[in-house]
Amino acid sequence: MKKLTFALLIALLAGSIVACSGEEAMDNEAIKEVAEDQSEKEEKNETGTTTAEENTPELSDIELMHIHGLGFSGDGAGLYVPSHDGLKVFENGLWDEASAEPHDYMGFVMVDDGFYSSGHPGPGSSLKNPFGVVKTTDMGKTLEMLDLYQEVDFHGMAVGYKSHAIYVINPQANSRMDDIGLYYSTNDTETWTKSEMTGLQGPIFSIAVHPTDNGTVALGTSEGVFLSNDFGETFESVSDSPTTAVTFSAAGDLIAGSVSAEVILTIFDSETNEPQLISIPELNEENTIGYIAVNPQDNNQVTFTTAEKDMYMTEDSGGTWIQIAEKGTGINLGTAAKK
Repeated sequence: MKKLTFALLIALLAGSIVACSGEEAMDNEAIKEVAEDQSEKEEKNETGTTTAEENTPELSDIELMHIHGLGFSGDGAGLYVPSHDGLKVFENGLWDEASAEPHDYMGFVMVDDGFYSSGHPGPGSSLKNPFGVVKTTDMGKTLEMLDLYQEVDFHGMAVGYKSHAIYVINPQANSRMDDIGLYYSTNDTETWTKSEMTGLQGPIFSIAVHPTDNGTVALGTSEGVFLSNDFGETFESVSDSPTTAVTFSAAGDLIAGSVSAEVILTIFDSETNEPQLISIPELNEENTIGYIAVNPQDNNQVTFTTAEKDMYMTEDSGGTWIQIAEKGTGINLGTAAKK
């Protein structure tokens, strides 16, 4: 089982660290079926009449060619998704384009006052390629080039939500880093330090940084979830299930998307690291979790994406789920249709 799972991870999810591929086909017929299925789940209002129009999900014109990250705005109102052609926003049940240049953001991480990212400039942009590490406090309308501009595109990057400690998986030697591996900065890239990563096992698929503790970083690998409390010098295993996505909530909870006998979502106790499963919609083994985001204003609201570009959201810690994207096409909702 583990060998099969590892092969699937290599084939499907190494893209979170390696370069993105070409456009992927959209299955609109499948989405129509989802919309029709959800529209049948009508709810009754207080007078006993149905509210089908309010509850019917509809296809949006937003297509997620790739998904390179996931995160909520600081006020918790908008969910931002970096795709191949710019940021997409899901807010008040509707999808839209962000009001910023359509850059190809990689290593995208939302923080309390904006986001950090790497990536490539969009068509027609005056910016140079690649971005290195950039920061914005106006959701991409203006970008501050922090470091390694025109040198490196970091696909594996994480930033503390409040601390702004930056960790990157460096793919190549450059003017600031002598070797490949894990590096971190606690002063907005003024200095970088290489981590030894003692105890880490397996190829890295995902990375997350604690919201307030600069030295706490988690990695998801083919061998499980690994946690460090000393700036990545040493890691200890907290799960041995191949793990494709890790994140920390703003409250400091570690959450992981893994593949065991099935695709699972787990939250780890911040004191004991004891795991607790979160109920999620059934996913096939190939459709593994790619990114996870927790609303900074509401720990009960969790969203995740999958390898096949499906996207689900819960507002009650997994009690019920809403599907908001199918095969990369956004689904607009009226009154939330629960699955």
